[in-house]
Amino acid sequence: MSRILLALSLCVALLASSCTGPKKSIYFKDSTPQNPTVLTQRMDPVKEAIVQPDDILAINVSTISSILEPTSPTSLFNDGGTAYNITSSAGPGGGSSVGGKGYLVDPSGLIDFPVIGKTKVGGLTIRQVKEALALKLKNYVKEPVVEVRIINYRITVLGEVSNPGTIIASSHKMSIIDAIAAAGDIPITGRKDNIVVIRENEGVREFATLNLNSREVFSSPYFYLKQNDIVYVEPARVRRQEGNDFLRFYLPTITTLMSTVLAIYGIVQLSN
Repeated sequence: MSRILLALSLCVALLASSCTGPKKSIYFKDSTPQNPTVLTQRMDPVKEAIVQPDDILAINVSTISSILEPTSPTSLFNDGGTAYNITSSAGPGGGSSVGGKGYLVDPSGLIDFPVIGKTKVGGLTIRQVKEALALKLKNYVKEPVVEVRIINYRITVLGEVSNPGTIIASSHKMSIIDAIAAAGDIPITGRKDNIVVIRENEGVREFATLNLNSREVFSSPYFYLKQNDIVYVEPARVRRQEGNDFLRFYLPTITTLMSTVLAIYGIVQLSN
């Protein structure tokens, strides 16, 4: 009887130890140099963000007239737009929130700006939008300076990450690494060699696969994400979740029962 109980206790110990997996995994493992030599790679310039329909633009106008005149003539332009409050659902604590007034780009790529009316912004870069608005505003204010920002520049991260959801980029430049980090990183149960980026480009939906185990990912045209991109991280194994369910619900119960049996057996042996 004692041998049986000893064997059972050893099995429980082995099962418990087998549940402990590695806490960290390695990115870009094929880039690890075997000597102190620094690896370098040429980088292409990051393309500017293109304004698209359904983007919300925060636009601020300033001018030298604001200094020279008692009443600022730019208040008419800066008070326009519709109030928005956009919340990121990814990240610990529910992410961040971006609020303020903005101009929604309609399906034709137009915004309705005060005084100058309908203005074409769709398909333009942020720099081109600033230049176009400043050119039109010269008819109303002196030396206008225009600042434009896409306030709903969002990336959606789904799949095997710690905090899946929508991320609001703080700038118009977000890489696949930035997005995954904002979503809480990929746990050991996720695949880093088969990350899918889904992008809509001029009416065509594109599916690109990235391998974060390789440094070649830095040269991919999908390394830097665009607004409204979707990032999907595939689980390491389809059946891994089933194994996790077993370990999470059944193994603690079995371990508790075995511990109780061993304790009772020990008390009985001491009594004898």
